[in-house]
Amino acid sequence: MDKLVDKQEILRHIRAMEGEHFAFDEDAMFIEYQKREGERSNLVIKVLSVFGGILASLAFLGSLLLFELYDSPAGMLIVGGICIVAAIWLNKKIENLIIDTFSVSIYVLGIVLLIIGMFSLELHEDLINLCVIAIALGCLFVTQNYILSFISTLIVGGGILLLIISKDLYGAIQAYIVLYALILVYFFMAEAKLMTSSIQISKLYDPLRIGLVFSFLLGLVSLGKNDLVPISYDSLWMSSLMIILIILYLIRDKVAALGINSKKSVVWIYVLSVLTLLPTIFAPAISGSLLLVMLCFMVNYKTGLAIGIIALVYFVIQYYYDLNFTLLTKSIMLFVSGVLFLLFYVFLTKKIGANEKV
Repeated sequence: MDKLVDKQEILRHIRAMEGEHFAFDEDAMFIEYQKREGERSNLVIKVLSVFGGILASLAFLGSLLLFELYDSPAGMLIVGGICIVAAIWLNKKIENLIIDTFSVSIYVLGIVLLIIGMFSLELHEDLINLCVIAIALGCLFVTQNYILSFISTLIVGGGILLLIISKDLYGAIQAYIVLYALILVYFFMAEAKLMTSSIQISKLYDPLRIGLVFSFLLGLVSLGKNDLVPISYDSLWMSSLMIILIILYLIRDKVAALGINSKKSVVWIYVLSVLTLLPTIFAPAISGSLLLVMLCFMVNYKTGLAIGIIALVYFVIQYYYDLNFTLLTKSIMLFVSGVLFLLFYVFLTKKIGANEKV
């Protein structure tokens, strides 16, 4: 209720600033807001229901085994296609919590059956992967269900990674990470533009945002642990350097927004930023999680911020564990990095506090 009151106050403030020519459908806005809040509050119930639905789907797969449907690739493809179409139809025609979670379960079941059927036909794995990605993209355009869109976004990201790995193009994972980093920056910083561009995009924004976050983390995980993918350690600086440049670009925007005009202060901000980020030059997972934390903090996206902090802690611990240095050297590196972070925090706090006083 407090959030609703805050939004009403914001709208009154905008109306007072813009004048009488500013018009909006207040009732429709608040109905949509309450609907979205209800979806968020039911999200945990939906997730638990989806897990229950997946278990039921596994039981259904077991029944298919009893009926020997696995021996018929055409039967698997037909049943899988029916499940996917039924899931999309149910989401578009019926707005109900149970129906929503049931449709997500049969959507996942349909994807699994299609994959099994295509493998049974001995199709190439890359063709199967492209077909699944195409289905997921098609689902995004057709339906705007939260969990269904989230799963489809993950399928697209995971499918691209599988294509890279299947072709042994492990270096392309760095390009994947940089691409998703750029998409995330645009998606977060152009929130207002995207939300007002069309009703379809506004409904897709929330699931796409969290889906892109997890897809980005999938790429970071693949490079965040040694020997998970066979990629040269010496080449990791390329993706990390690009992420660092993106972070510095965001810092430039933040400095401008805070109204810090002193050249000396700006130089110190960039010097401390570079010194803080420099140790991550061979750890794109750490610099990537820092970018995620920064983006989520700038737009006050609490869910993403929590995910980013957890990812940052994990990647720092994993990087520390994988380092081929003595315990003393590792401790010194962590100590110096911590001191730099504290200096950066104190410096920014003083500058922001000075600007607020002005």
